[in-house]
Amino acid sequence: MDGLVKWLEATYCIDQRAIFATGFSAGAAFALIYSCARQDHIAAVATVAVEFQLGCTRPMSILAFHGTKDPLVPYQNGAIGLSLPGVKVRGTELNMEDWARLDRCRMAPLAARMRSQVIRQQWSGCAPGTSVVLYTVVGGGHSWPGADPNKAVGLTTQQVSATFQILAFFNRYRN
Repeated sequence: MDGLVKWLEATYCIDQRAIFATGFSAGAAFALIYSCARQDHIAAVATVAVEFQLGCTRPMSILAFHGTKDPLVPYQNGAIGLSLPGVKVRGTELNMEDWARLDRCRMAPLAARMRSQVIRQQWSGCAPGTSVVLYTVVGGGHSWPGADPNKAVGLTTQQVSATFQILAFFNRYRN
C-alpha cells in the first residue's frame, strides 16, 4: 500500500494531509491495519462490515457501517460468523466503544434512528479533530449500504448510502 500511496503522490496532485482509507469486509480490515500502522499518513478511516481497533496508538476518526444480521462478520458480541468459523467475535458495539475510548470520547453515544432500517450513533466529546460514528443497519446483511442489493449476502439497505456518507465524512478531516 505504501507503494500505491507514493505512486499516487508522484502522479497526481495529492493533499498529503487528506489521505484516507476505506474498505468492505476483508478490505475494511486491511484499511484498518494500514491506517493504524500509518497513523502519520492516514487522516481518517471508514469501514463497512468490519470495525476492529487494530493497533492504533493515538486518536483517529472512524466511520463504520454494519448490519445486525451479517452472517459473515456478526454484529452481536460472542456470535460466530462464517468468515472465521469457530471464532467468537467481539461485537460491533464493543469494537466501537474501543474506538471511542482510543479517541477519548464520552462512552455513551448519541443515537438517532435515521430511517426504519438505519440507526446512527455518534460518540461526543472526542479528542480534538476526531469523531467516532456507527451506522447500524437493522436487519442488514454483509453488504455495502446503498449498493446493488442483488450483489450482497442478506439485506442491503437503500435508506443510506455508505459511499455518500464516507465521502462527506472524509471531507471534514485532515492530518
